[in-house]
Amino acid sequence: RDRTRREPGRLSKLIPTEQMKPCTGVSLAAVFVNILFAAEGVVFGDQSNPPAFAFPDDYGYHYCASWKLPDGTLLYSGCDPYTIERCGQKLEFSYNCCSGFEKSSIPLGGPSSTPCGKMIPQFEDCSTVLESMGFSRMADHVRKIPELKQKNGQPFTIFAPLPADGSDLESTYAGNSAAVKYHVVKGRHYADSLKNGMQLESVYQNQKLDISRSPYGTVSVECTELSQADIECQSGLIHIIRRPLTPRLGLGNLDKTSLMSLLRSNSETQEFANDLPQDLQRELEMTDGSTMYTVTAPPARSWREMKQGKTPEAIQQIAASHVSKGKKCSSDLYKSSQSMTRVNGKNVNVECSVDKNNQQEVHKIKDVCGNTHAFTKTDQTAGNGVLHMLDSPVPPSSTLTLKDFIDRPECAKANNIDKFINDIKDCDLYMNDADQYAVIAPENSAFDWWKNYPQFKKEYERYQTDKEYRCRVARYHIIKHDGNLKNIEQFSGHTDGHRTNNKFDELYETTYFTKDKMGSKLNFHYSTVTNFDSIPLKGSSIFKTSRINVIPEKNVSEVVNSAPELSHAANIMKVADAENKITKPNNPKNLFLVTENDGWLDPRSKALGKNVLSPELAAFQGSPERAEKYTLLNHVPLYLWGGDIGYFDKNSVHRFPSSAGVDLIFWMNDKNEMRIGYDGLPTEEWPKVVKFNQHAKDGIVWVLDRVLKCPPQLCPLQLEDTDIYTFYTAACITADLPGEKDVKVGFANQPTEIAKRHPDKCLVIKQGEVRTTKDLFEAGPMPDHSH
Repeated sequence: RDRTRREPGRLSKLIPTEQMKPCTGVSLAAVFVNILFAAEGVVFGDQSNPPAFAFPDDYGYHYCASWKLPDGTLLYSGCDPYTIERCGQKLEFSYNCCSGFEKSSIPLGGPSSTPCGKMIPQFEDCSTVLESMGFSRMADHVRKIPELKQKNGQPFTIFAPLPADGSDLESTYAGNSAAVKYHVVKGRHYADSLKNGMQLESVYQNQKLDISRSPYGTVSVECTELSQADIECQSGLIHIIRRPLTPRLGLGNLDKTSLMSLLRSNSETQEFANDLPQDLQRELEMTDGSTMYTVTAPPARSWREMKQGKTPEAIQQIAASHVSKGKKCSSDLYKSSQSMTRVNGKNVNVECSVDKNNQQEVHKIKDVCGNTHAFTKTDQTAGNGVLHMLDSPVPPSSTLTLKDFIDRPECAKANNIDKFINDIKDCDLYMNDADQYAVIAPENSAFDWWKNYPQFKKEYERYQTDKEYRCRVARYHIIKHDGNLKNIEQFSGHTDGHRTNNKFDELYETTYFTKDKMGSKLNFHYSTVTNFDSIPLKGSSIFKTSRINVIPEKNVSEVVNSAPELSHAANIMKVADAENKITKPNNPKNLFLVTENDGWLDPRSKALGKNVLSPELAAFQGSPERAEKYTLLNHVPLYLWGGDIGYFDKNSVHRFPSSAGVDLIFWMNDKNEMRIGYDGLPTEEWPKVVKFNQHAKDGIVWVLDRVLKCPPQLCPLQLEDTDIYTFYTAACITADLPGEKDVKVGFANQPTEIAKRHPDKCLVIKQGEVRTTKDLFEAGPMPDHSH
């Protein structure tokens, strides 16, 4: 249907619905992010519900929609409001008369009995309009601004703060009408024209006001959100904002020219400011660049208490951990949980919720040990960023040693790794204060997975009862390093590995990067890192993983030799001297593809119901050179996990060079079946992996269901397929043969068989023999046939 909607504040213009500004791409992206990531994991292919938009035209004539915060405050949206969660609560829609209209008792049709049919005169002076809306104190201040009294002068835009009674305005300004002029800027600026990063000029000493827009559609001036917008008056335009603004200069001793001057001009933050590193102090003083900052500062008393017993270097480190690059107003921190990246590269978790008592939004920083530090005063803007006050300093995790972390159970519990940390309390971890370590800590859910994973069930049962084994597993998750494993960025794909903290472990801790639809992932063996942010400690870093890494007890040769169903593969590897020539030089980057015994049966014999070994097996077992070439074809110099705890997604294709120089293609089909082949080999001849991840101290073994054929350029073997055709003649002295029903018919079809059954009356004579020979590799695969 052809609907029209009144654009708020522009009284003479009716706009078709199709022309209304929709949410920007960024805003819509924010909506879908909320939908997709409401749960901890995302399964691609799930159908998410689209956002539900408000429909003010269906509500009544000249009605407009806005969001309503839990405390009842209206929140202006730069586009049609849509369903969104803010600080853990779903925002409701509020339908009210559009700007410039008020309710009328005259029915105009439509669903509402009180349509917004009465137009508010737009030629009233601005103070009168403010007073009619209940902003009497703000109106008094506006009357004292001479610029607004000029006839035919330039227009102005007024930002009128809530609450309407002016109580917050008076407590902030204490009757200083001159400074209140900071709320009045030059020019008529409709909400649609307020762009992100825009600066407005106030009539108060020409001081600047910064405009910002949130990803979900709200508009803010100096980090204060618009509640209502585009209310016309004689001298310009009025926007209602959520709280009073404060000028950069001219209100008491406060100096908001820069964040550094703001911190120094406030007695509560002076000491904190002086404890920041000198280079960071200089950055926070600069206002001529484009870099913005967010500072979360504690009050003076708690900051002084925190400093006791700490070195100047440690104090500077802690102070710097309260500074982030980028301007983050409180309205930008609207999710229940989000991270802020500090200037030291580490993230802090900021939580947002709604106080059940007063329905106000509450922001808190949650530290590494689960303690929260509440925002006490938000959105103190300055020329190069914003300051939020905290009730207490946030100690960075880097002030804790691993021993501190272990001795404080709340720290491990807050990070969901308390099961593992509790298990290693009584273990000798072979760590010393002079070295650095990375701890790969399995989350609590990893133990549930381990308990129910059949392949490693015996190891799980041993872990429960054997303390020494339990400590070995703990040390298997600890890596000693020289400073290059503090952050996730310092790992690289296909690494040579890192030595674990067990004294006699042969296997290095290997890492492997994979990319999927969600981006890059890092795997320690088969354990995926669930969060790329490490927990940096003093001398250590903790990386959380989703699974336990089970310690292998055998090397590759022992794994293959101990499996009766792999005896043929074991013989070939022995003939090739694979342990000395391949496994040891590549340790731990060894992936061996071995064929189970049934895969070595000649397919032609299987068609006849017989178990005859293929001629290739004899050729490989009979020649060390051939055996080595074949083993190299089936060896990839990487430590690759597959199957349900592997690196390969369904419907994916990967190429890896074998040690023989042939690129092998790993194809995981839509049935989660892995087949392996190479260019030129028909896909129907690609063997299937029937058993993954027989892991060893020096590598890993996958089992194939059939032989991976050796290409002729690698294996120029003269393997021959020989067929022998022998011709016989049979004769009997009589047709009276006991037990034969119809001798003439039988003799015509199977003469030699009948003659053999009656040797006293029949004779079988060999007439001759024909031999045919074909080279298996030159002639290509032969179809199944009878002999």
